Amino acid sequence: MSTDTPVSNDHLEAADTIHPSRVARFVAARLDPKAYLGLHVTIGLGVAALALWVFGAVLEEVLDNATVVRLDVATMAWMARHTTPLGLRIFAFITRLGDTPVIPVIGVCGAFVLWYQRHRLVFVCWLSAFVGGVFVNQLLKLLVHRARPVLAVKVMHEKTFSFPSGHTMAATIGYGMLAYVLVTYWHPRGSSKRLIFVAAVALILAVGASRVYLGMHFPTDVVGGLAAGTAWLAICVTGTRIARETPASTPEARDPERVGG
Repeated sequence: MSTDTPVSNDHLEAADTIHPSRVARFVAARLDPKAYLGLHVTIGLGVAALALWVFGAVLEEVLDNATVVRLDVATMAWMARHTTPLGLRIFAFITRLGDTPVIPVIGVCGAFVLWYQRHRLVFVCWLSAFVGGVFVNQLLKLLVHRARPVLAVKVMHEKTFSFPSGHTMAATIGYGMLAYVLVTYWHPRGSSKRLIFVAAVALILAVGASRVYLGMHFPTDVVGGLAAGTAWLAICVTGTRIARETPASTPEARDPERVGG
């Protein structure tokens, strides 16, 4: 005689149901700042994925020669009619904030300070962001092979490609990394944190706007540079965050407050 207890349909349906409590625990684990893949890593990966999606969408429009490209050309024509000598001088100064010598100086000085204060993992992240960003930008330019606006072709002495904007990408990585390191490792108080991030965003947007105003890039080049720079920045920062939280990391690398007093 069988002693097995029959399983009712209610039990089967309950087994197949995804309980809200399980979903809540899963989400809480992903958003737990103390977890291995906690809040900061989850946000970093999300930002990188979103930026890559934006970059892909803009690139698709550029390659398809779609309506966005016609808007690019119309915007450049409108801008050329409305530039002023004063505006050109102002934006010529602003655009240098995303070029030499400013970005390389930030990169070299930041690397020296991080190495001197023994923030080894962040030092690697810093170099990866700055040096890797240059290679990524050049690779993307060669792959897309987009011609510059007419004015840029007349002004520039050497032939370089337009998409994505190198100045915008360099500013995004440079000022983004600077803001991240200042806020994370030097612990500014109160509203200073927000001020640092606002200043970084303002500089990035100003450099991007200068490239359009000066006729050096189409608007989609700037958006592409912003998206690519954000994705690369998020990948580097997230990689550092993961490395800091692995057991193989040294205590000094995981806790920067123990280093340098």
